[in-house]
Amino acid sequence: MVVECNELGQPIKRAGSLLSSFLGSVARRGQLCLLNYHKWNDMLPSYKVELLKFVQKKFVLPPESHDWVLKSLNRKWKEYKSKLKADWKREGMTEEEVARVCPPDVYHHQWRELVHYWFSERGQTYSDIGRAARASQTIPHTSGSKSYARLRAEFMEDHGRKPGEVEFYKMTHTHRDGSFVREKSRDIVDRATSLISERIGESSSIGNTRGVEAQVFTELMGSERYGRVRGYGVGVTPTQLSAVGRYTQDVRQSSSTAEVNDLKAEIKELKQSHQTEMQSLRAQINQITSLLHQFVPPQVPDNSSARRDGDASDP
Repeated sequence: MVVECNELGQPIKRAGSLLSSFLGSVARRGQLCLLNYHKWNDMLPSYKVELLKFVQKKFVLPPESHDWVLKSLNRKWKEYKSKLKADWKREGMTEEEVARVCPPDVYHHQWRELVHYWFSERGQTYSDIGRAARASQTIPHTSGSKSYARLRAEFMEDHGRKPGEVEFYKMTHTHRDGSFVREKSRDIVDRATSLISERIGESSSIGNTRGVEAQVFTELMGSERYGRVRGYGVGVTPTQLSAVGRYTQDVRQSSSTAEVNDLKAEIKELKQSHQTEMQSLRAQINQITSLLHQFVPPQVPDNSSARRDGDASDP
């Protein structure tokens, strides 16, 4: 199956959805994504190469999507480990009690190492950090399993433009009936809309509106997490988004310049063609004139009748 991606290397459309589901099953396979690694970055690069090769047996992936595939596997791998912990580790159980009962789809040696990490000081520290981070996320989105990349692609296809920051936030935080998922999300959209109207003033250019909207949204939502871009999903970094924006702008400028140059070249070619045609026409006229002089004798005035009239009038 051929996977189509957006300009950021994120899979879109139905193939993107199927790829995402497939990656979830890959992340749960212990022979591919080993559970005894504590962090994704600790996994050997050779393992990741094999992961890509395995995925490419099922899907035709553009090169720019490889980074997204690995990042998505990383997230799904971590989510799988979190689910195992929630399902099999109970409050008050000892390490030995948890390690003794291995889930049916997990290798025993990987399970024991994973459980040992959960009970380690480092593992418990990271667990507390993750619990606090989840507690701070008080506004859930309503996009379900559909990725932000797919939502943006569908919006672009329907409207012929990209959604604004506040516009996309509203899309992903309201139910189908238009109601907001939380009162706080309604407040964010209302405040953002008011601030945007105040700051734009009489200027209504698309570029100015987008810039103000992005600025207002950042002010209301706070600074981004390091290496993440709010509202874009897995695999997108601030540097990448900025580079794509500059590239898109350069492409548009280059395209406009190329169009102008093409028009100038076309006009020049038309002028040259016109001059050539005029020269050819003049040559044909000269040739016809020459032939006329050659085959048609010059007209000589006939004065004989005038002389006869004069003779007849003499006495």
